[in-house]
Amino acid sequence: MRKKAVAFLLSICMTAAALAGCGTQETGGSRDAAQTDTIKSAEAGNEADNETGSEEKVKLTGLYNSHSLTKDMNELQWLQELEDKANVEIEWEQIYSDWETTKSTRFASGDIPDIMINATVDSDYTKYDGLFMDLTGLIDENAPNVKKMFEEEPDTKILATTKEGKIFATPKFQGKWPATNTVMFINQEWLDNLGLEAPATFSELKEVLKAFKEQDANGNGDPNDEIPLDFNAYGGNNAWFNSAYSLTNLLGAMGIQLTNWGTDGYFAEDGKIKNYAVDDRYKDFLKFMAELYREGLINQKALTSDYSTYQSLSRGDENGNALVGITFGWEETDKFGPKLYTQYVPLAPLDYDVDCAPGTYDTRWRNDYSGLNMSANRVCMSAKCKNPEAAMRFIDTFYDEAASVQVLFGGVTDGCVEQTGDHSFKVLPPLDADMDPGTWKWTNAFAGNGPMYIRRSTELEMAQDMTFAVEERKGYNDILDKMDESDNYPQMFMKYTDEDQNTMALTQANINNIIDNYWSLWLTGESDIDKDWDTYVQNVNDAGLPQVLEIRQAAFDEYLSK
Repeated sequence: MRKKAVAFLLSICMTAAALAGCGTQETGGSRDAAQTDTIKSAEAGNEADNETGSEEKVKLTGLYNSHSLTKDMNELQWLQELEDKANVEIEWEQIYSDWETTKSTRFASGDIPDIMINATVDSDYTKYDGLFMDLTGLIDENAPNVKKMFEEEPDTKILATTKEGKIFATPKFQGKWPATNTVMFINQEWLDNLGLEAPATFSELKEVLKAFKEQDANGNGDPNDEIPLDFNAYGGNNAWFNSAYSLTNLLGAMGIQLTNWGTDGYFAEDGKIKNYAVDDRYKDFLKFMAELYREGLINQKALTSDYSTYQSLSRGDENGNALVGITFGWEETDKFGPKLYTQYVPLAPLDYDVDCAPGTYDTRWRNDYSGLNMSANRVCMSAKCKNPEAAMRFIDTFYDEAASVQVLFGGVTDGCVEQTGDHSFKVLPPLDADMDPGTWKWTNAFAGNGPMYIRRSTELEMAQDMTFAVEERKGYNDILDKMDESDNYPQMFMKYTDEDQNTMALTQANINNIIDNYWSLWLTGESDIDKDWDTYVQNVNDAGLPQVLEIRQAAFDEYLSK
């Protein structure tokens, strides 16, 4: 019988004792030796069990940094089945909030459970040297599913391996997600009402937005309630870069290939790492957006609205009238709700034709495939784990084909998934009629937080939201396919020394402060970008951008060499 989650009370004595036992950089070699001794001890114990025919389950402890919706882990039947398959019994601790603020105390104490899911980042392994098990040898001997993932998807091994060649946590791969997180949607009903065609260029975009604003596009008799263009400015710190639904998505019209979100403006072009925040194309882009803003064609409250406001505005007013003409989102039913989503269609990436001929730039769209389908640090192991082989076998069960589908969507026995063939599965609609597929998934599964390997070859019949998401992106595929090695900025795979990490962290904060002080002033017209630009670029460079570019270029070149 597994116990429910328990709280850990850390005393000063425990912390002092644990810290006294932690290794240092100078004693890193002894850490590996200690882990080797632990593994040998476990092997001896396993051999003894085999000789006596014992089938007693190995007892382990585990921690899961949980999504707030996920039910008690002891109620997840699919998880119990994985434990049974690996012949382990795990006492779980489920953390629902504040893990990022409490984990430093836990890690500093040295008192961590055998297995931790969704609980670490790369820097933890160097900051808390000796706390985590190097899994490299254990994977080779005890994790055939993980090895298969590394062989079939080599980027996952690069993602998991430190600059020193060690693996402290296994990643995930869920290869069925589309290549971009963001679709630009336009209200087709508004276009039809006004006898307009969908815009294909920036100039045409402006004309359509003006018509939306001036001609009562939603037909409710009020010519002033339409918001021609909306965007989400704040999805996180420095969210002008980090929000998946920022206006910066449109920078692809200038030939700038963005990859994933949250990259602080860095991109690759012809094999060189650059930052668009000091690129003249960014200046031209902002001047055009400021023109739209000045004419009331962009939501005047977007800079101060949070995501929930951004989302609710797209779902119309209390009378069922659509209020937004063009906006960005993941999927139409999620973005516009059950009553309005049929009014909207995807708008293909636009060409830039302002002050230049159409086709001057090679139009792109942000490619998020790696960010949507891969994540590092899904599950790690304590260096003090007394049964590392058993723990590794359990970890590997998550990467079984059928198990991975259940980790992502919920269990077969829980009524979330149906296995329809040897390598085919159907995601079932929620048993709770009041719950949407996304909420149902996060309630009954680890979803995006879990370790998994969803193979490209696995056949998945998705729920309606994912079916729509894939269909909506078909018009983007040709442009997304333009990206190659020379303009793919693979930030999540690039490796840095501790010194470089510290340099970048401090320098980037100063760079972002300067960028953040300007972009919104330029967009709203409170400052003149032509007058500010040269001083702004000089300030960003003086803050250390050339040094960061040099560090990132070296890491990029190293990634390409692999």
